[in-house]
Amino acid sequence: MLRKSKRDKRRGDYGIIFDFDGTLALMSIEFGKMRQSIDSLFARYGISETSLRGQYVLERIDEAVKKMEEKSPALASQLDLEAYETLEEIEMAAALKSHLLPGVYRRLYHLRKSGIHLAIATRNCRKALEKVLGKAKIFFEVILTRENSHAFKPEGAALYPILNRFCLPNAHVFMIGDHPLDILTAHHAGIRSIAVMTGTGKKGDLIKAGATYIFKHVNQAIDALIIHQMGITPFIS
Repeated sequence: MLRKSKRDKRRGDYGIIFDFDGTLALMSIEFGKMRQSIDSLFARYGISETSLRGQYVLERIDEAVKKMEEKSPALASQLDLEAYETLEEIEMAAALKSHLLPGVYRRLYHLRKSGIHLAIATRNCRKALEKVLGKAKIFFEVILTRENSHAFKPEGAALYPILNRFCLPNAHVFMIGDHPLDILTAHHAGIRSIAVMTGTGKKGDLIKAGATYIFKHVNQAIDALIIHQMGITPFIS
């Protein structure tokens, strides 16, 4: 359970950064298919998947494009375009059959009405995110997708634009996510992390990554923050 702060709180003194897929929404992205499709694309350009060191898709694309630039800048540009088109196609297919988790919209409304700063940091494309997020988009001061990010999770720098916008002490900002990447990002950025079990992350991996707190559902995480940290009237379903 989160400990209640002894500080005399003002509601606007806190901020929450959310991951998206697996945290606020269930998108059921086929990550295995995504990895396979991208590796097949690399092979068509003569790049072996075993020659790439990156663990995650975005990093592998960046690495492959840099390799191709040494041979042909034009082909590198084409590879980059095709790779991101492939990712967007898979993410949009998932978005068309996805939705915000039950109870999330009302809690986001409650948080914003109470003056809490909200943001999203995701590696997904903006088009898929907006398809699922819908009118809940208005609750967020900052939404960082891969199109407008200069750094990606797990780099702490991925959150710097949000932290600069919030202009709050790091101790008053929480990151909520379902994957060890989210937890590591929060750690690298110097903020507290909350893991939820609604996505792909395994509990043991989330603990190993250093999650400050772990909840089964994002609604439980939000409610705990509201009651024990932010001095807000509890959310009533």
